[in-house]
Amino acid sequence: MSEFTVIDLDLKGKACPEPVIETRKALAALDREAKEIIVTVQLDNRAACENVTRFAESQDFMVTQEASEDDIFTLTITRGFNCELPSPKRPETPDSATQDRYLLYIDKPEMGCGDEKLGRILMKAFLKTLPELESLPQTIIFLNQGVFLAVSDSPELETIKALEAAGCTILVCGTCLDFYNLKDQLQVGQVSNMFEIAGLLTGPDKVVRI
Repeated sequence: MSEFTVIDLDLKGKACPEPVIETRKALAALDREAKEIIVTVQLDNRAACENVTRFAESQDFMVTQEASEDDIFTLTITRGFNCELPSPKRPETPDSATQDRYLLYIDKPEMGCGDEKLGRILMKAFLKTLPELESLPQTIIFLNQGVFLAVSDSPELETIKALEAAGCTILVCGTCLDFYNLKDQLQVGQVSNMFEIAGLLTGPDKVVRI
């Protein structure tokens, strides 16, 4: 039985979603009986740090972060060291609440096809209507041109912030933000990656594409 496990991952230069995937592989390969675990991950962009941190914490690991002057980030992922480990998660069983769960997939600033101006009017009305429904989406994913709705000059920014405050998880594609040079303008939600997005879209929740 292993008592101590150390793994070093150099993921600098890796594009989304590779940092999360490689970290997941490393954590999945760990000896389940190891009492003390340290995984260090080196990255060269903050979005990857946030994505890897969120994933590791979702697996009940503890994460600390250090940044060097040359913009190299080092994540230290740990489990053990006299810390009480969480109990194994029990599989969720479907019930009326989980059956009503759904997520929204928004990949453009307009709703529907046709006139762009009309599409923007419809999107504004749709987002403002969501809080009036009996059930809010668990998650709203903004991808491709949909990321323009979550940045500083978006006319729907306050509505989306209100949805986040009401309990919706707002995920914004990091690759899309980079492509449109919008990462510095993000004003709501958290930068996500294709690994996380793909997992949600293929998960048990209903997906509604707008």
